[in-house]
Amino acid sequence: MEFLTLLIALGLLQLWGSGGPFQQDSWFHNGTKTCLKIIDYPPLRLLLAVGLPCLLLLIILSLVDSWLFGLFSLCIFVAVLLFSLGRGDFSENLRSYLNSWNHGNLESAYQKAQSIGDFEQGDNCDDHIALHEHIRSAYLYEGFERWFAVIFWFLLLGPVGALGYRLSYMSARSDEFGDDEKQLALRFVHYLDWVPARLLSLTFSLTGNFVGCFNRCWQSIWDNQPIRELIETSALAAIDGSKGKQVYPEDKEHFIEYAREELLALQGLISRSVICWLAIIAILVLFSV
Repeated sequence: MEFLTLLIALGLLQLWGSGGPFQQDSWFHNGTKTCLKIIDYPPLRLLLAVGLPCLLLLIILSLVDSWLFGLFSLCIFVAVLLFSLGRGDFSENLRSYLNSWNHGNLESAYQKAQSIGDFEQGDNCDDHIALHEHIRSAYLYEGFERWFAVIFWFLLLGPVGALGYRLSYMSARSDEFGDDEKQLALRFVHYLDWVPARLLSLTFSLTGNFVGCFNRCWQSIWDNQPIRELIETSALAAIDGSKGKQVYPEDKEHFIEYAREELLALQGLISRSVICWLAIIAILVLFSV
């Protein structure tokens, strides 16, 4: 059922560009506010905000397992997976950013960058190089957290795993929670990201420059470095085999073209990696039948 769910969700993503009507977050934000009112202990607040919806989902799935020959369960699987995927239109956000970037309008590009991943106005982007490096990091991590990490936990633990990951990610960035809850959620998400991030880095070696990326992954696969750093360095190695510090064009116009091509190459790398994961999952399903 998991593979069929993936295919349906992927088809709806192509149609809508995002999770569409299934991505309603107001119930979660209202729930966190309630937790803050009735519980004083930060770890318990976080556990209740993330764990209670997962527990309710698990109970519902156990109750409707045999309804309509499993069709009802399939609908729940699809709905939960679409909710758990990343927010916004991933491709359209990059396209909008690059439209301003290509015209050299850095102010407009900076504003449109707000819709990409964890890019925030607080980021230090005083020049075109800093802006590009920040957007590159935010774009790559968004590609990871919106699909790859969710799919990993969905395949491992079903819709409960996918929902748990998304709620943990949202908790780490929720305005309702205080710093204690956010830091705890960030640490938890880091551990949830640890395995899928390394699997994605290895996937980059299959869909990009194998030697450069694989050597880079092998050197850092056991390091407890930040997930964003691991994904970015692996992705850059996959598209150009880079092992050291990048050398940028000194001329601004040439750099704008260079940065555009780099982001498009990374977009292609992520797309090929999605196809690679689907192919591997399909093979595993066939051999398990």
